[in-house]
Amino acid sequence: MKYKLSHKEVYVMQILWAAKEELSITDFIQRDPELSTSTVQVVLRSLLKKSYIKVANIVQHNKVFARTYLPVLSEEDYMMEQFNSSSLKPNAFFASFIEKEDDLDTLDALEELIKAQKEKLSKEDES
Repeated sequence: MKYKLSHKEVYVMQILWAAKEELSITDFIQRDPELSTSTVQVVLRSLLKKSYIKVANIVQHNKVFARTYLPVLSEEDYMMEQFNSSSLKPNAFFASFIEKEDDLDTLDALEELIKAQKEKLSKEDES
């Protein structure tokens, strides 16, 4: 995919990811009344063109038919894509993340992931 998304495109994607269900343009407006119908239409058209979303269904809203949309890419995959295409060094990224994290359970989970990866690499080196 590797497209740079605008702020509005990311915002619309975040609404889709949070919904965890297919959404129509009306659903987007209900979730954020500050969004205009034309803005949502333009952003969805762009996201379709970039293959970040797909048309999931055609449903009837009142007397009209409307498309519903689903993300093709998960939020995690998008974040990893952005991280991998960034010039940011992993050490700087993780140091910044750890400094801002205030949940001990999250830090413990990260520590366990690091230990497991170190053990895995040590075993591979021994082979």
